[in-house]
Amino acid sequence: MTYKSIAPFEYKVKNILLNEAITLLDDTSSNILKSIVDNNLSFVHSNYHDANLRLKNEKQLAMMGSPDISSLFVLRISEGDYFFLLDTDKVDHSELNEVFIPEDIKIYSEVVREKKKKFFIQQEIESLSFTLLKPIVQNDKTVALLVIDYTENRLTALLDTSVDALSYLLIILLTLIFVFLFYIIYTHYSKYKIYRNPETNTFNRIYMIENYEKINFKKYYIVLADIDFFKRVNNRHGQKNGDKIIISIIKIIAKNLEKHDKFIQYSGEEFLLLMDREQRSEQQLRILLEAIRIDVQRAVFNIEDDKFSLSISMGVVLNTKVEKSLQDVIHKADTALYESKHKGRNMVSYFDVSQPKRLYREKLREMIESDKLVCYYQPIRDLESKALHHYEALLRIEDGDNIIFPDKILPDLEDSYLYTNLTKRVIEYNVLKLRTDAKMKISINLSADDLVNDSILSILAQNSDLADRLLIEILENKSIDYKRVELSIQKLKLFGYKICIDDFGSGYSNLNHLLKLSIDYLKIDGSIIKEIHHDKRAYSIVKTFATFCKQNDIEVIAEFIDKQDVVDILKSFGVKYGQGWYFSKAEPYDDLDKDHK
Repeated sequence: MTYKSIAPFEYKVKNILLNEAITLLDDTSSNILKSIVDNNLSFVHSNYHDANLRLKNEKQLAMMGSPDISSLFVLRISEGDYFFLLDTDKVDHSELNEVFIPEDIKIYSEVVREKKKKFFIQQEIESLSFTLLKPIVQNDKTVALLVIDYTENRLTALLDTSVDALSYLLIILLTLIFVFLFYIIYTHYSKYKIYRNPETNTFNRIYMIENYEKINFKKYYIVLADIDFFKRVNNRHGQKNGDKIIISIIKIIAKNLEKHDKFIQYSGEEFLLLMDREQRSEQQLRILLEAIRIDVQRAVFNIEDDKFSLSISMGVVLNTKVEKSLQDVIHKADTALYESKHKGRNMVSYFDVSQPKRLYREKLREMIESDKLVCYYQPIRDLESKALHHYEALLRIEDGDNIIFPDKILPDLEDSYLYTNLTKRVIEYNVLKLRTDAKMKISINLSADDLVNDSILSILAQNSDLADRLLIEILENKSIDYKRVELSIQKLKLFGYKICIDDFGSGYSNLNHLLKLSIDYLKIDGSIIKEIHHDKRAYSIVKTFATFCKQNDIEVIAEFIDKQDVVDILKSFGVKYGQGWYFSKAEPYDDLDKDHK
């Protein structure tokens, strides 16, 4: 609340201010005008055409300046329009002949016509108290206007003389009450908006994080649900359309819930349901969850004439009363959820203490988002000179004294939003290494799905200045869309990235697929390389690959090299690069040769 909004005193205060200020301003401005207006010369013409005179007169006017005057300038008049002639503002100086449009043209016209000074309170411009207009008259005609905008710097002091102590204290008290009530209402409303999805009115993960300790989880059955293979929807139709599908599925689930149940959109396509025990028995819960599963399965979704169905998997913890924390309950629900996933998806599984222990996905999430994710680096060398060409970045997760390898975590993350998050973290980790070590050159592994993910491509585009030191190795899979992958490869090559097909010959790859992709390197799978010195078929396959690549300007990299005999055979085929324990195992960055030789 400001003083200007105290209606009973506003009029009185403004008049006190005007009466006090006008007398001083009027006398001072009259003296200044006498000094700059020569009745023997045309005021407008002389100032308009003489820059030195203009500067001199602006300095004269500026002598009136004070903290209470926000602007002071002179306008020339031409056929009812107003143009800047003199301006004392040094910060935002208006140019000569710049058009000025008055807020109240009627008052300006009256001053010109009547050739008398006027002042008026600025209603539209909150920071001003009033404006004084003084006509500059020559040959009985108003040729220009002196405009002075006066500020409200003294308004508070004048108000204090007008308002008695009791009224003043009452206003402050009412103001504080209003501010307090507004704060309470605004805080609750803000939290409501922050905690809820506006499309579905369901809670989001922020709600759970900020209320973790407040949630009495023991009064609920805990259900962790996940949309099956949803990553494919995002890859095929884009994240915006994917979000619409998620909202539709949330609505299907939410319509089956009771008032005291809580629905939390845990992350992306994963949902946490807190089902109130008082609303249903365990048997009723089982029937309800099965009904939800069937409702989702029966729904038909439509994106740009592409009709498809989806399914949902759920993991449930019934006996939450014996658990120590909500986090423990979620871990166990996650174990049950993965039981559903590994049994074929589209089912509801219940936590059983006899189930074999798994690396919970919730724990994986925490590891991925923390500093436990690292990369080890294995050198790829020139087989002839043994010189280092680059390092392959190999994912590791450091869990205390344990090192977790990719084969222990990637299968559990497949078709999950966590897989994308993991890929982003790996890219960011290696980008940081390249920016702090100008001598280093790295290759990173991306899946074919990663290459058609807009968020992944965006990160690579943003760091394209590193493209000459950051190679992309593509891991193929069964469901690869070669046309879309090739489009992404072309985009990356425009940024300067080099592309490599990894693990070629491992089962999914063949030469027909290879012809569809614009690649620079081909890495032959280690399962073939390690057999090359005693298996004729492996020998022939590698020789064929090497010949094909040489004819198509593709460099070959061989992995799993473990002895000099293998190196000699590969060199005879024209294979230029290799990696394996024969050269070095993968090592942490701190253990690498700092000169990278």
